[in-house]
Amino acid sequence: MLTHYLKIASRNLFRSRIFSSINIIGLAVGMGGCLVILQFAHFEMSYDRFHKNADRIYRVRHDRYLDGELQYQKAQAFIPTGQAMMDEFPEVTSYTTLFRISSEYDIVVSHTAKDGESIRFSEKDVYHVKGKFFELFSFQIIEGNRDIEALEPNTVMVSASTARRYFGEESPIGKTLSHSLAENYRIVGVFEDIPENAHMKFDFLFAWQEVTSPDSGGDDANWRWDGFYTYLLLAPEADAALLEGKFPAFIQKYNIGQVNKKASSVFVLQPLTSIHLHSDLLGEAGQNGDAKTVYTLLGVAVFVLIIAWINAINLSTARSLDRTKEIGVRKVIGSGKNEIIKQFLTESLVSNFLALVLACILVQLFYTYYAPYIGMSSSSYLMEAPFFWLAALLMLLMGSFVSGLYPAFVISSFKPVNAIKGNFSNAPTAPVFNIRNGLVVFQFVISIFLIAAALLVSKQLNFMKSGNLGLNLESALVVNTQVTSGDSLVSKNLSIFKEKMKGYAKVKGVTTSYDIPGKEYLTLMPNFRHSKNQEEFVSLHFTRIDPEFIPAFEIPLVAGRNFQEGLDGKFTMIMNVEGIKALGIDDPEEAIGYEVVWGNVNIGKAEIVGVVDFRSTSFKQHNYPVAFTSTVLPHKYVSISFNGNDIDEHIELVRSNWETVFPEVPFDYFFLDDLFNSHYQSERHFGRLLIIFTLLAIMVACSGLYAIAALTMLQKTKEVGVRKILGASLGSLMLLLSKKFFLFIILAGGLSLPIIHMLLREWLKNYPYQTALSWWIYLAPILAIFMISLLTIGHQVIRTSFINPSKLLRYE
Repeated sequence: MLTHYLKIASRNLFRSRIFSSINIIGLAVGMGGCLVILQFAHFEMSYDRFHKNADRIYRVRHDRYLDGELQYQKAQAFIPTGQAMMDEFPEVTSYTTLFRISSEYDIVVSHTAKDGESIRFSEKDVYHVKGKFFELFSFQIIEGNRDIEALEPNTVMVSASTARRYFGEESPIGKTLSHSLAENYRIVGVFEDIPENAHMKFDFLFAWQEVTSPDSGGDDANWRWDGFYTYLLLAPEADAALLEGKFPAFIQKYNIGQVNKKASSVFVLQPLTSIHLHSDLLGEAGQNGDAKTVYTLLGVAVFVLIIAWINAINLSTARSLDRTKEIGVRKVIGSGKNEIIKQFLTESLVSNFLALVLACILVQLFYTYYAPYIGMSSSSYLMEAPFFWLAALLMLLMGSFVSGLYPAFVISSFKPVNAIKGNFSNAPTAPVFNIRNGLVVFQFVISIFLIAAALLVSKQLNFMKSGNLGLNLESALVVNTQVTSGDSLVSKNLSIFKEKMKGYAKVKGVTTSYDIPGKEYLTLMPNFRHSKNQEEFVSLHFTRIDPEFIPAFEIPLVAGRNFQEGLDGKFTMIMNVEGIKALGIDDPEEAIGYEVVWGNVNIGKAEIVGVVDFRSTSFKQHNYPVAFTSTVLPHKYVSISFNGNDIDEHIELVRSNWETVFPEVPFDYFFLDDLFNSHYQSERHFGRLLIIFTLLAIMVACSGLYAIAALTMLQKTKEVGVRKILGASLGSLMLLLSKKFFLFIILAGGLSLPIIHMLLREWLKNYPYQTALSWWIYLAPILAIFMISLLTIGHQVIRTSFINPSKLLRYE
């Protein structure tokens, strides 16, 4: 019997090739899009789950409060946190502490080969580690001691790709590496390159070295510097929430984070597996994902799939009217309703199977040619994983059932006499608000919302990218100096380099600084206050610039003056507008001459001589309140602004001069505008993906609309013939045959407006600086759907209108 059903299904598919192709392609697009997003979502949710003890590992988050007001939340804690917690709490069975030294300093790692050649690279992912790192994390060791839990002093482990960079195909075990702040560390192991679905990436794990002087009590007493990642392994039966309840007493016992009378600290445990999607803190180990984005894309994918199923239902129902005589004959010769339903469900299964095959091809093509354009990593390509095929199987079964059941019941309900006569005017398709028409309205609602969402994402992205930063980024090339101290020779060489660059006519300005706009400012001081009121503390970011910084970036001074060479030093300061507002000053002119102090033991004191207004961050976050000083090195960055846009020539000019002055320091550079644009990369990728799915949804919905229009034309064939004989014009026929669909669009537009308003305003709340939800974002999608529908329906109307009336009258 199944063979019989399959044979009839195949015949019907080939008989109605156009409708079958539209149906299968629509289903394939919906399935393929859904499978792509499911893979992406599955990959994003898989972060850090490959660790054996992933469900028992927690990161310690540090929240800083000042006078009861939250100042910041940080992914890092203090050096002694892990060891002290393991000593105090039986729930903590192990810990590890990591210091990403390459985020504090520009690190050059070097190795001296046998022939005396020095192999040197500027590195970004260098960590020092203490505690039993490999007891917590399940990173694979492929060479060296595979049972290692903790690193012995003066040893280091490297990733496989790093070992190849420094040593080629030779075994690195026993060889030594040094970096800017550590000499001759012996390599004891090689680990596999960190999987992409790990929130923390590193190439080097150096054994711990003390960062706190013995005079200050050493690392074990350093409860002041919260720049270290702390991970805890809890006992299997431990309750993280109950453990957190013990932290206030722990903080009080160790007097943690109390840098002044009004500062206080709170510790929070973050589950390892939630960090990637649910954590966006200061000092993150890398760029995390966003759960809202993942869930939004999942919703969009489901909507596109539902539209494809609705499209299949409408197409199947439309085609059913061509098969009424077949159904009538089968009923007369004894076929029951159940047999007919089984036949149409089989046809639905065949269509969905063919669509699934095509969807898998589309997924392959997508990952081959388009995925990098929207930021999807090849690591999220999971077609060989059981998850992918389980999702595909569920989609096949659900799609076959959902898209086949309603048409099967409609078709099987035809009365044999009417079916044989071809009289389907009384078929269950007449009421305006029947199921099929409701599905069409639902398609329109989804399509209108997706267009509005795509427009708003694009508008918000343009708003952030085109916002006034208060500084000139054009042709600004930045070099990492890899300086780690204020050595006088380094200072002299930097001055030489600056003077050499200033000698070129195409160079507009050269400046050095400790931080650079667009990068996270790492130094946050919680104890700034007015010299005459030292009880009112505020937190400010603190950084160093030279006197050329403000003119080089064309930063406007809103009050006061710039630093002057030889005149200013540690006793003068420039603040940005946010900085003086944090001090309670609204008028920049009032801030000039204002004296501030900071620190508890070694009190610093300075007079504000200028106020600037520019952004140190992107528009995705609030601007930092910053205090600038002109004290000397170390300066981590040299920035060169050029006249003209000959990028290759500018790079080569800087490179040649840099290698002349600093032959031992790798030339590591970036452009400042690229740095700022990189902050909006996730929005660009999200916007592009949303546009893709919006176009797919519209395409599938229009094919369904095409089917409904064809069905309407079929039902009104004789009426059109009569009206043409009576002199009806093309315009009147267009109005007659399409007004129902335009009523559907108006209804869908009315239903979509509150949805657009509510959901898109909620999405905008993710940004501190928001574009306006303009009126055209509500109206343009409705007009777009109206025009697309007019073209889709108009094609059917015009084709029917040009048929000879006599043929139309003979149709039935």
